Amino acid sequence: MNIFGYYNYRKYLQDFYEYRKSAHKYFSYRAFAQKAGYTSSGLYLDLVKGRKNITDQLVSKFAKSLGLSEKEAIYFQLMVDYTHAGSPESKQEIFEKMSGMLPRSMKILTRNQREYYSKWYYVAVRESLGVLNITDNYQDLALFLAPRISLPQAKQAIQLLASLELIEKCDGFWRSRNNTISSGSEVDPLMVHQFQKEMVDLGKQAIGHFSRERRNISCTTMSVSPMGLERIIHKIDIFRREVIEIVRSDENERLVCQLNIQFFPLSKEKEG
Repeated sequence: MNIFGYYNYRKYLQDFYEYRKSAHKYFSYRAFAQKAGYTSSGLYLDLVKGRKNITDQLVSKFAKSLGLSEKEAIYFQLMVDYTHAGSPESKQEIFEKMSGMLPRSMKILTRNQREYYSKWYYVAVRESLGVLNITDNYQDLALFLAPRISLPQAKQAIQLLASLELIEKCDGFWRSRNNTISSGSEVDPLMVHQFQKEMVDLGKQAIGHFSRERRNISCTTMSVSPMGLERIIHKIDIFRREVIEIVRSDENERLVCQLNIQFFPLSKEKEG
């Protein structure tokens, strides 16, 4: 698991446990506690649920048991400090330290880059630069996307991405500066939500525009318990991160795709 994709240590611990449990069925909170050298088998879950805070004495023990490198252990400590920070000023200061430790292949968007999510095709254009050789041939870029965008939109998207320092010229062609982009905690959630709505709408259009061999869209309606609901959400998070790892190691890309995962209630929750 890539720790640099997280900024909240509770979420990282949650996903780490799910990942290890799915790979090794005998992995447990008790087994981790024994390896880390503390006695309470319930502490791990208390940390994930926010019922307790990890102490400074335990941070190094957790880092060792999580199998973190020296750099990753420092980042884990910063995640702890960020999660426990009491003021916006201290959070911002720690956030900047965390951003400075990110590998070049990953970038967390800051407040002045929130416009990246204001149009669906800004994201699609950035991904297209890993497939096309774009200099000033914006028409090729506009016609490549589905649905198509206009020539002015393609040119404006390149200008925006360059101004946000998300792309750069490499051997004469526009290329992305980072393999992975995360909205982090600094981008207005409403902006990200609007972007997600646009992508869901594009998913509806894809049903009529692409054959079943080129898409995978299915629906499953189910009744679940609150615990089952939580487990499914965790599994979806793990699956999404596994897909991201596939993309990071992929080569010879030829098209841009969008993955939308939708899982939501269709009813109120029964009391009791």
